[in-house]
Parts: sequence; C-alpha cells; structure tokens
Amino acid sequence: MRVLIVLSLMIAMAGCVSETQPGAFSSEFDQQEAAKTRVSLGLTYLKNGNYSQAKQNLDKALSFAPRLADTHYGLAYYYQVVGETERADESYQTAMSLAPRDANIANSYGAFLCQDGRYEKAKTFFMQALNAKQYASSAETYENMALCAQSQGEGEDAIDYLNSALKHQPGRAKTLFILTEMYAATEQYDLAAETLRRYEKVARVSADSLWMAVEIAKGQGDLRAANGYGDMLLRMYPDSSLARLYIERQKTVPQPVIKIKNKPQSQPAPAPEKVPEPVVEDATVSEPAVPQTELSEPTQSQAPERGPVIVAEEPEEPAEEQVEAAAEVSQNAPVDKTDTRFHIVQPKENLYRLSLKYNIKLNTLKEWNDLDKNGSIKVGMKLWLVPPAEQTN
Repeated sequence: MRVLIVLSLMIAMAGCVSETQPGAFSSEFDQQEAAKTRVSLGLTYLKNGNYSQAKQNLDKALSFAPRLADTHYGLAYYYQVVGETERADESYQTAMSLAPRDANIANSYGAFLCQDGRYEKAKTFFMQALNAKQYASSAETYENMALCAQSQGEGEDAIDYLNSALKHQPGRAKTLFILTEMYAATEQYDLAAETLRRYEKVARVSADSLWMAVEIAKGQGDLRAANGYGDMLLRMYPDSSLARLYIERQKTVPQPVIKIKNKPQSQPAPAPEKVPEPVVEDATVSEPAVPQTELSEPTQSQAPERGPVIVAEEPEEPAEEQVEAAAEVSQNAPVDKTDTRFHIVQPKENLYRLSLKYNIKLNTLKEWNDLDKNGSIKVGMKLWLVPPAEQTN
C-alpha cells in the first residue's frame, strides 16, 4: 500500500513539472497542430482588429513550432498589416526558406513586394506561385499581378494579366469589374461594355456598375443610354456618393435652349354697343399681356424631385456662352475647393479612379500631365490637377 502511495506522488509531481517547465510538452501534445491552431486564432483576432491578442497567439505558435512555415507566414502578415515593413519582409523570407514550394506564401509575398514598390521582384514570386503544381488560385495571382502592374503604370500588362485570370476563372466578378475599369480608362469602350455585360451575369447591380455603365455609354456617344443608366443610379442608390457625383456632373452638362413660341396676338374685342362713345379709328390699342413661357412636360428621366434635369436627347443648338461656361467648370476645378493642385499617386490607384475623385475628365488629366494614351501612372508620381499655366513647383 505504501508503494502505491509513493508511485502516485511521483506521477503527480511529474505531471506538475511537465505543465510548469517552459518548453516541456507531453508526448501526446502535437506541437505542429497546436501552432496551426494558434496561427488561425491570431489571424482571426487580427481580422477583427484585436492586435494584442493576435500577436500573443502568433508568438505562442512560434514557441510551439519555430520551424513551421505557416507560423512565420502568419507573423509576416501581421507585421504587414501594422506597417512594420522590415520585419514583415524578414518573416516572409523565413517562411519561403522553410517552404520554398508553397504557392500561397509566394503569392502573398509577391503582393507584399508589389505594395512596397518592388515590382520586378514581386513578379518573380508571382510566377513562382503560378508555376507550382496543383495550385488552385491562379486567377487570384494573375489578378494580383494586374493590380501590381496597374500601380506601376503598366496598363497593357495589367489588361493581359486580367484576361489570363479570366481564363482560369471566367466568372470571377472582381476580375471582370477591374478589367471593365481598365478598358474604360484606356477608352476601349466597346470592350468595356462587353466585359460589363459579363460582369452583370455573375454579380448584382450596384452603384459602381451603374456608374460604369453611364461612363461607357457616354464614351460610346450614346447619351440616351447614359441618361437611362443615370436614372437607375438615382432611383436605386439615391444616397450613394456616385449618385451625388452624377448630380454634380449633370449641372455642368449644357442644357437645350428652349425656344418660346409666342401665341398670336388676339384682336381687341369690339366695343360694347352700350358704350356711348364712338369708336375712333386712329385710337391706340394697348398691347396684350406678354404670354407666359410654356415648357414641355418633363420626361420620366428628368426626375425633378431628385435634383437636376437629365436631358434625354442631345442638346439642340446650345447657346455658345452656355457651352463655354460648362467646359470651363468641367475642366478647370475639382469639386472640393480644399483639394491641392496636385496628387501623389498611391499604390493601387489608377487614372480613372482619380478622375472620379477630383471630378476632372480623363482626357484632361492626360493632357495636363502629358500622359500616353493608356493613361499610365506610377506610384509616387506627382499628378497635376490644374492646367499647365498654373503648374508651379
């Protein structure tokens, strides 16, 4: 009986040691799986904005499995999110050294390098991911390559990469919409319209897609269709920022000149017989009242309760002063008076989006900044928002 008591005490003591000593785990404890669980928890906390809990779980994963590539991959993403670029780069390199054939890590590292402005090196890791066997995310990688090329001003490459992405996943809505934007930005409106139709088959109508439809129709010279899509935007998404932008832009569109047709002046009624005064032939007849202006009934597309009048037809012989004033408003001034005279291009920005942001026509931005037909811009580039005469360093 005494021997059993001693053995029981020894087992209890051994258990206490295994739980309290750092780095000591029981033989049944799977450190690899525990590390993966901690990485998953850490990334979930990171997604929800709880950075401290995210870091604690990722550090715990590192203590469980310091040679696990997923652990360093998770830490790399954490450092990337919090803006510690150097530590993120180190963690990505460590993860790649531990799992050089992991296509997912290569794809993410490529996206990180692109964001950091290292385009050529990013392209190397993107291609490494694409060349990996049994890689199921080729469409995503091609899309990342397109966004990277776009941020570096490589518009043609971006379009090629997006089309490659669609070969792997034809119904990928995000890729279709980005490609539509790229075609519109490069004034390839027929291709943009075709791609937008493909997008509409796999995604719901949104304020963004309706705005894109307006821009494409305008680019094709179909003002009736553009106004129709604009009506839908105002009706379905009246509180959206794009609806407000559409209203502001319509204010600068020359409106048709309304020609007033005066009613024929009626003959003065003969003097009543009961009036004793004789009719004097040379008496001056007072002029009739000026007839009030008669406007045609508003069309359905005009929606007066929502803001500006939307013209269904092209303006008929607009007044010259009206056209000049509209052109001056449209080209010379952004909506917000606090905007600076130039914009520094940031990652993932393109000329089309900037033209929307500052309410300046795409061709005007190209002209003011001496850009090529594709409107290629690069990260860090100074993009002038004012005419050359006002551009001073």
